Amino acid sequence: MDSKQMAQLNLYLPWIKILGVFVLFFLLRFTRKGLRRRVDEIGYRLMRDRGLLIWFWINAPGVMLHELSHAFVVGLFYPFGFRITSISLFRIQPKVVPGNARRVAQKAGRQSLQLGEVQYTRPHGRFMSYVGDGFSGIAPLFGGILMFLFLYWVATGYTLWENVGTHVQFLRPGWPWWTLIFAPYLILTVTSELWPSRQDWRGARWLVGVLLLLAIATLALLLASKVLIFDDALLLTLSSSALYIDFAFIVLLALDLIFLLVAEVIVQSLRR
Repeated sequence: MDSKQMAQLNLYLPWIKILGVFVLFFLLRFTRKGLRRRVDEIGYRLMRDRGLLIWFWINAPGVMLHELSHAFVVGLFYPFGFRITSISLFRIQPKVVPGNARRVAQKAGRQSLQLGEVQYTRPHGRFMSYVGDGFSGIAPLFGGILMFLFLYWVATGYTLWENVGTHVQFLRPGWPWWTLIFAPYLILTVTSELWPSRQDWRGARWLVGVLLLLAIATLALLLASKVLIFDDALLLTLSSSALYIDFAFIVLLALDLIFLLVAEVIVQSLRR
């Protein structure tokens, strides 16, 4: 590639990094769904209908972290009248109809199964009650991300973005290799369960909606008043931030492809 082509590529490189966030996100969802289908097939071929629950048992650590994240945030709102009434960290059961108590549930999607649940009570009609509902609903997203960052360090000895933009080293010199035996699996299960369920989003809809509107209004005001100008400097800042997200998604995508390859080999052997 000559210098002219390189210069043209550099013009579009910031946009490529930003677009990469969305492309990698959807690729990750695609590979994770593909992995689940193969795990479901492995379970069905080994144990028939009971084997369709293997995916949920594999993700038990992630479900537990999901529920503990809910419980932790509910506990933070104890001064505002929030009280946890029950916690179920992992128990596969049919989805039940919500009662009078507030609840944050991790569900198993199309099979209408409930894997865990945190029930709590709080005062009705208060502003902080809606804030607490919102933060408790989206708590697994932040809890899962923090655990992912921690497990990456456990696995490699590096923080996730320590080598971004430099020569990437997979494992810190002298770091114990045996952490790679369990850390990738834990990263898989934690990231499989970090996304809030529908019921979680339902409880968080007011907080998320208000914050989103405030963010849009603030951005529009800053742009209109020329305090914030969309120029090359801002574009480079956005693309630099996108690069870190791209790297995190690439790590997860690489793990998905490894697990997907192993699952495919097992599926093909069972089909014979």
